[in-house]
Amino acid sequence: MKKTIAGSLLGLFFLHTGVSLHAEKRVTTEKQPAVKAIRTDSFTASAVRAQMEKVASWQWGYIDTKGWPRRQTDWTNGAMYAGMQALTQVTANPYYVQRLVQVGKDNDWNTGPDRFFADDYCIGQLYSQLYPVYKDPVMIDKFRLLADSIVAAPHTESLEWKDRINRREWAWCDALFMGPPALAYLSTVTGDPRYLATAAKLWWKTTDYLYSKEDSLYFRDGSYFGRKEKNGANVFWSRGNGWVMGGLARVMDNMPANHPDRARFQELFKQMAYRIAALQNADGTWRASLLDPDSYPSKETSGTGFFVYALMWGVNNGLLPEKEFMPVVYKGWQALVDCVQPDGKLGFVQVIAASPGKVTADDTAAYGVGAFLLAGSELIKYDLHKNSSPDIIITNATGLNRADEIVEIPYEQFTARLNKATRQHFKVVDILAAQEIPYQLIYEGGKTPKKVLLQVSVAPGASVKAAVVEGTPAPVTAKAYGRYVPERKDDYAWENDRIAFRMYGKALEKFPKEMAHGIDVWAKRTNDLVIDTWYKLDNYHHDNGQGLDYYSVGLTLGAGDVAPYGKDTIYYPRNYRTSKTLDNGPLRTTFSLTYDTWKAGNIAVSVTKTISLDAGSQLNKMQVQYNFKGTDIPVVTGIVKRAEPGTVLLDEKTGVMGYWEPVHGEDGTMGLGCVFVKEVRGMKTDRVHLLSPGTASSQQPYVYYTGAAWSKGGKITSAAAWFSYLEAFAQKIKEPLTVTMP
Repeated sequence: MKKTIAGSLLGLFFLHTGVSLHAEKRVTTEKQPAVKAIRTDSFTASAVRAQMEKVASWQWGYIDTKGWPRRQTDWTNGAMYAGMQALTQVTANPYYVQRLVQVGKDNDWNTGPDRFFADDYCIGQLYSQLYPVYKDPVMIDKFRLLADSIVAAPHTESLEWKDRINRREWAWCDALFMGPPALAYLSTVTGDPRYLATAAKLWWKTTDYLYSKEDSLYFRDGSYFGRKEKNGANVFWSRGNGWVMGGLARVMDNMPANHPDRARFQELFKQMAYRIAALQNADGTWRASLLDPDSYPSKETSGTGFFVYALMWGVNNGLLPEKEFMPVVYKGWQALVDCVQPDGKLGFVQVIAASPGKVTADDTAAYGVGAFLLAGSELIKYDLHKNSSPDIIITNATGLNRADEIVEIPYEQFTARLNKATRQHFKVVDILAAQEIPYQLIYEGGKTPKKVLLQVSVAPGASVKAAVVEGTPAPVTAKAYGRYVPERKDDYAWENDRIAFRMYGKALEKFPKEMAHGIDVWAKRTNDLVIDTWYKLDNYHHDNGQGLDYYSVGLTLGAGDVAPYGKDTIYYPRNYRTSKTLDNGPLRTTFSLTYDTWKAGNIAVSVTKTISLDAGSQLNKMQVQYNFKGTDIPVVTGIVKRAEPGTVLLDEKTGVMGYWEPVHGEDGTMGLGCVFVKEVRGMKTDRVHLLSPGTASSQQPYVYYTGAAWSKGGKITSAAAWFSYLEAFAQKIKEPLTVTMP
């Protein structure tokens, strides 16, 4: 039999396990061929992610074309979901997590039909991993009831392979990937230690029965005791032991450092890791039969994938020495990548079986894809830690897709660890995408930067890892802009790549028939900035192909302006008197408008409104600072109603006020909305407005968000879509993307 790994690792295996080198008759000591040079570019985080997305996309495409080969709750798919879930944490594409959520919905968050059969509740791992992101108890309620039954069961039966024992106990080694991690993940997300305790107890019951201390490997089940391969070796199946090692990693991922069984799990893991590493073939794979590879000469990627996953996990978690194990991992990953066909199909996956079998390049299965993705996820962690350590981590802990969202970092914090040269010229790079992240320095009207804005897309439950490097950044296309427009009666107009707005200045007061108070909206169907062009053409009340201004404000609050309020009266100021542009693109435009003092009832009031609009957003941030004698004053935010019926949303609990106007002839429909930072009591409609009351302070700004969407803009085309956008926006305010700088 050919020797399959360098002598150093083989010796370490025997030293670690205490097995005599001369007692192991199935392993020879002939010299290992020189390790083939590693193509290091294959192992960068960005390269690994690209391979993961390629393989995952093929798998979903296959399912969409051919249908599900087995029911969605089957173990084959449960293993795939484990890998897909790992991918969701590193990809910017929300597609993958959306598919997983749909799986849960399709199955009403149920496990498989055979309640105590570990294969049928492997899918519980997925449900438990989705729950912390979406925070919907329905995702785990049914599985938790099943887990309670598993905890309560006596588990006193023998694991002898008869009487369908596998339907009640973990009597075969594959079950150690299906069952224990499902209970362990549930324990983590619920905080209930009983599930992990049961997983550990039953793990050792199975191990005491199936684990060969002599070989540091697991028999598939009790029926394999005494069976031999053609060369006389015991029958130890590659994928079966891959299931075990993958299960070990996933259980320990959910096991507290002070858990009484943790050291025992770690020792078992290390025993198996050294043994498995010593059995790797020269091409980087493990054959279907671990101890008789010559009888199964074809590569096999499902077992290989689980081994690469587990060994890389061991290195990442400090259980395995990097120097000895990284050559094994790199060879294994390269072998897996070499089995990926140009269209993304992963070949050489042994089909469903109970023992080693022959494999071809055309053979594939969902569980092989799961193993591949798990392996890739751990390689990414290693590269990020070892070679591409991020300077910034932006995390989305919600179930919302945060597309093209703006995050801000204080400039001093951002630059604290940068050298002088990098401070002067820097780029921000998404490590996993290997692409620049657009940014803008924020000056807030001053001469020195106060903040750095980054525009990122972060899928649900995922993170963006970014590096700040010296260099000249690529130009950023302007997506936000505003200016004072003296040529049009002192307008102040502003826009982004979605929508445009304006407010009215002093000069308009000389034209009573045109006079208006509140916020105006310009409807856009282009990402281009149009303000300057439209004012120059002076025909913007006609749709010129890019959109138009058909919104009517009049003597109202228009599209979400705010004013003092009392005794059913809105106390409007005159139009703004001075404006100041504080920042002006490419990602955010911010300006302030100052108003003369006026009387709100018997109270003299003045106000400065600071308004910001970010690229990609339908809503402006309004920071309204009132000045008056006293501590607070009642105010009201309003959206003007139309004579014809529209659709109204008044969600006091989430602080969302929305309005989908009636159709305006051929111009389409405008959606208006306001989002408040906290619950609002007393929302209502009157003859003129939708109204949300509030209390403004003279000590700090009154903050809320207001904006609009146009049905012909192509992005939001219905009341349901608009209200959904507003509710999601409210959640984003309450649960912002988190930024850490390790």
